[in-house]
Amino acid sequence: MATTFTFLSSGTFTLTGSNVGQSVTIQCYGAGGRGSNTGNGGSGGAYSKIIKVLPTGSYLVGVGQNDYNGYGNGGDTWFKSGSADKIICQAGGGRQDGTIDWQVSQATGSTIYYGGYGCPDFMGYASYNGSGGGGGGGNGGNGQSGQSAFFSTEFVAAIGGTGSWIAGDGTGNGGNGGFYYCGANVNKVHPPTDGAYPGGGGGGAYDYGAETESNGGDGVVFLTY
Repeated sequence: MATTFTFLSSGTFTLTGSNVGQSVTIQCYGAGGRGSNTGNGGSGGAYSKIIKVLPTGSYLVGVGQNDYNGYGNGGDTWFKSGSADKIICQAGGGRQDGTIDWQVSQATGSTIYYGGYGCPDFMGYASYNGSGGGGGGGNGGNGQSGQSAFFSTEFVAAIGGTGSWIAGDGTGNGGNGGFYYCGANVNKVHPPTDGAYPGGGGGGAYDYGAETESNGGDGVVFLTY
């Protein structure tokens, strides 16, 4: 029967005893980028997988977190040899500007899928609604891109992209954009929603004043043997 270890934060993994010589499936999910307070949706994090027979020893696990560098970007997620400091599998994090160039450059593995683009702020209803964040990449393919604020209204938010998944292995959806609701005796700004775990990009904020940025979904590592 297969055994799966789940890493929600960075740590170490030691392979010894009867586990040596078995094939290990390593899956890395990068964290999603934050949604911008200027209305831009964050891009979803990438997904990388590799199946390897690992020698005995200690390995380092790095799990990407939301806004890891204070600039709104999602952290990279990786698995590497502790002795040789060699990356075995890595998935890049999403970016607050909605791009995926970084995760493309960082991808390491035999199966790689990328997060969806966070949609730029195309000035939707009232010129201020936010765009959707991109979905996280997963073992079912690339994440979908977020929807443009151009298609939002005073009643409906721009929708975040759907995360890729297969056989119940859910990947984070992108967050919805913030929007301004104008109804009978009610005028209210609805904030953007966070990107879902793992790896969903945050939705863009309603771009009028100092609006709160949304979070991207954190990353994760699965080890199965």
